[in-house]
Amino acid sequence: MSYDTNTIDLDQPEIYQQFMKKYLELLRSKLQRSKVMDQNGALREIRYSCGHDHDSRNPNWKPFKYLEQICRKCGYDNMEARGVIEEQIGRCLECECQLLGG
Repeated sequence: MSYDTNTIDLDQPEIYQQFMKKYLELLRSKLQRSKVMDQNGALREIRYSCGHDHDSRNPNWKPFKYLEQICRKCGYDNMEARGVIEEQIGRCLECECQLLGG
C-alpha cells in the first residue's frame, strides 16, 4: 500500500478512529503523567507532557516522535497523518502531547 492510499484510508471515520485509539494509547503509555489534585486532595485530572520545552532550538525535543513510530508501523506517512489529525481536531499542533492536553 502506498502512503497516498493510506492517507485516503485515514479519511474514513472507522479507520481514523482505530488509528487514533492506538496512537492515543501509545501516547498515554509513553508521555509523562502528572496528577492534578483539588484543594481537598482529590484527583481532579491527569495531565500528560512530553517533558520538554516546545522550542525548535531544543535539541532534545522531538515533537512527533510517537506519531512517526506508529505511522512507520502502520505504513502511513507521518506528515500526511498529522495533517489529517489536525484537520479532524480543528487546530494545528506544536507537539503531540497537546493531543492529551499537554
